Amino acid sequence: MVTILAWLVLLVALLIGLVGVVLPVLPGVPIAAVGAVLAAWMIGFDRFGWLPLGFIVGLAVLAQIIDLAGNWVGARVYGARRAGLWGGVLGSLVGLVLFPPFGFLLGALVGAVLFELAAGRPLVEALRAGVGAFVGALGGTVAKLLIVVAMAVVAIPRLL
Repeated sequence: MVTILAWLVLLVALLIGLVGVVLPVLPGVPIAAVGAVLAAWMIGFDRFGWLPLGFIVGLAVLAQIIDLAGNWVGARVYGARRAGLWGGVLGSLVGLVLFPPFGFLLGALVGAVLFELAAGRPLVEALRAGVGAFVGALGGTVAKLLIVVAMAVVAIPRLL
C-alpha cells in the first residue's frame, strides 16, 4: 500500500514538474524533486538509494541555475548589453502574465529589443539581442524539460 502511495506521489509531482516547465510561475523542477524525496521517504531511503536521491536533488539545483542564467547567457552571447539583459528578463515576466503559458518566450524577445532600442542601439543589434534572449529562454525551458525526464528515469525504477 505504501509503495502504491509512493508511486502516486512521484507521478503527480513529475506531472506538476512537466507543467511547471512550460508555466514558469509554477516551480516544476523543485516540485518534481520534492516528490522524489517524499517517495523515497515513503519506501525507505535505503531502498530508494542515497546516490540516486542525491543525483535528483543535484539536478533540481542545476535546473534552478539554468533557469536563472538562460535569458542572460542567451542575450549576452548574441551581444545584448545591460539594457537588453534586463529587458529580456522583464519582458519574459510580462509575456508570461499576458500570454500564458508560452508568452515568456515572446516577451523575452520583445523586452530585450525594446530596452536595447531605448538605450540607443541600432535596430539590427537590438533584434540580435532579442533573438538571444528568446534562444536563452527556450534553451532553459528545454533543459528543464530534460531534467524532469532525467529525474523520472532515475526515480521510477527505484519504486519497482
